[in-house]
Amino acid sequence: MNDIDDTELQAYVDGRLDARRCADLEARLAAQPALAARVAAWREDARQLGEALRRATRPAAPQLDPAVIRRGLRRRRQRLALLCASWLLAVGLGVLGGWQGRGALARPAPMADAVEAYRVFASDRLRPVELRAGQGADLQAWLAGRLGRPLALPDLGTYGFALLGGRLLSTSEGAAALVFYESADGRRISFYVRPSRRQPEPSVGTRRDGPLTTRWWFHDGYGYAVVGAADDARTRAIQDALPDTI
Repeated sequence: MNDIDDTELQAYVDGRLDARRCADLEARLAAQPALAARVAAWREDARQLGEALRRATRPAAPQLDPAVIRRGLRRRRQRLALLCASWLLAVGLGVLGGWQGRGALARPAPMADAVEAYRVFASDRLRPVELRAGQGADLQAWLAGRLGRPLALPDLGTYGFALLGGRLLSTSEGAAALVFYESADGRRISFYVRPSRRQPEPSVGTRRDGPLTTRWWFHDGYGYAVVGAADDARTRAIQDALPDTI
């Protein structure tokens, strides 16, 4: 019987366990050949995916690095879809923002990575998050620890959205926290936080991205974004309220 949960296995594959916990886990894996073979397959998936990303002619989206993608994958179809999304983001970031004068380099729109993260994970009905809302205190402490700052998760209950859970992503600015909320009718809205080495002017704004709308702002060395469906009035109400409460 498998007495080892997926979270511990993923931490082992990612190299996030200390020596004592690794030794204990390896002893248990030795007694469970089927589970040991599964872990070996995860490692091989990670190796192949890393090689594919390194061969890309443009840099892959940093928030979709192999460790992050692997934790969200359970089937080959999902892995391929996320890899394609990373390539598309790399190309898209080269044209976002437009030219700012002759000879200027294109800049991505503020918090464009929050929009791409929403597009990749919001539609995942199997595992859009790593920690569920039932682990609320652990989730908040886990995300805050990785971000390196206290993080109070917004309460969107008055707008009809309940906390679904959250996951960590890797970006060029550092770790990012992606938190999802879900309404009774299945709509999802995300709250996204990451460090930011620069603070653009203006430091707050709203942007329409196809069917999505994004409210972004920067404060005290961090970037924030709320992403949701543009055709949902609750999205705009939440976007208007959150910057004043964070």
